[in-house]
Amino acid sequence: MPNSRQKILNFVLEQQSTTVEELSKVFKVTPANIRHHLSILTEQGSVQVIGQKAAAIRGRPAQIYSATRQSNQNNLDHLTESLLSILLQDSGSDERNLILKKIARQMVTYYKLDTYNPTRRLYSSIRILKRMNYQAHWEAHFENPRIMLGYCPYRAILDHTPEICQMDAFMLQELLDTPVRQIVKLAVNTKGLPECVFLLNRPSK
Repeated sequence: MPNSRQKILNFVLEQQSTTVEELSKVFKVTPANIRHHLSILTEQGSVQVIGQKAAAIRGRPAQIYSATRQSNQNNLDHLTESLLSILLQDSGSDERNLILKKIARQMVTYYKLDTYNPTRRLYSSIRILKRMNYQAHWEAHFENPRIMLGYCPYRAILDHTPEICQMDAFMLQELLDTPVRQIVKLAVNTKGLPECVFLLNRPSK
């Protein structure tokens, strides 16, 4: 792969999502040049289009590119979907939630969490979520803080295993030590990307 194309791929991997216009500004080359490299990277399976961003002025929406998830090449999506199907089949609501809670707890066991105070715990949780490939951030809100997950690492299997969203809520609950409720599922945000939003149900003082 030419050096310039590798630099473009490295940038996409680092930023997680980008557009032709952004890449053109960063690398100081024409949009046509960027499209050429992205076309080759797409054919190679290194990047993919994940959404569209409204144009700043009249024109066609800009395509949003992201690195292709390597798990597709390793068949991990199919394995994960099959394992969850076996674990959750023939289970009632309470049993299903118990299984998902155990999985969520196991998922975050490997990470060191700063529990000094609620605010530091929140920032620590965001760092952990980013290491788990979520595009995570939080916002203050008059009700309670909200966690935004701008990228779902399990999007490929979400349609067949919607329980993943409940597992995410349990994982956030485990990280933040407070009840969490999903209030938005895969809504398109201002960047043109699907985003899930979770509300922290901290008791008011």
